[in-house]
Amino acid sequence: MTSEKTPPPEGYHLGMWLAIVCVAILFLALSVLYIFNRAGRAAIAMPPVLWISSALILLSSLTMEVARRNLRRRREEHFRTWIGVTVILGLGFLVAQLLGWASLRDAGFYINRNLRSGFAYIFTGLHGLHLLGGLGALLYVAARRPETWTVLRRRISVDVTAIYWHFLDGLWLYLLALVFLW
Repeated sequence: MTSEKTPPPEGYHLGMWLAIVCVAILFLALSVLYIFNRAGRAAIAMPPVLWISSALILLSSLTMEVARRNLRRRREEHFRTWIGVTVILGLGFLVAQLLGWASLRDAGFYINRNLRSGFAYIFTGLHGLHLLGGLGALLYVAARRPETWTVLRRRISVDVTAIYWHFLDGLWLYLLALVFLW
């Protein structure tokens, strides 16, 4: 029997999938409200910087996979480099989102202008908050010294962090299509 007070790593995947289901239900409920209230009637001119943010978040999924593969090959230095690049791309995504909000504001598009604008800010803001959580997880697995946890626990922690990160990427593409392209 182990003396560690943390849950066994086998439960990490289940916990992550339950968290993803909860987040998906939240965004699904908001999507239903958005569609039901016909919030899509007043078009939003999508700020071009959102294409850049989309590219950054998609690229971050690729770098996350490169980091994960380097960890599996026990190439610690490469893992840290690529997880760092993933964090930088995630931060770049958030900066681009803030620039997108500024662009919308400068165009006179405020949160209380109409239902569509309110939902646009709610969707992107909630996504940004969840992305901050993902960045926290990335920083945790990157900063914790390898000798302070088992190889299996570390690999599984990185795997579930990657699952969440990829989910956030897919969620962003869905929100982009729903709010700005539909």
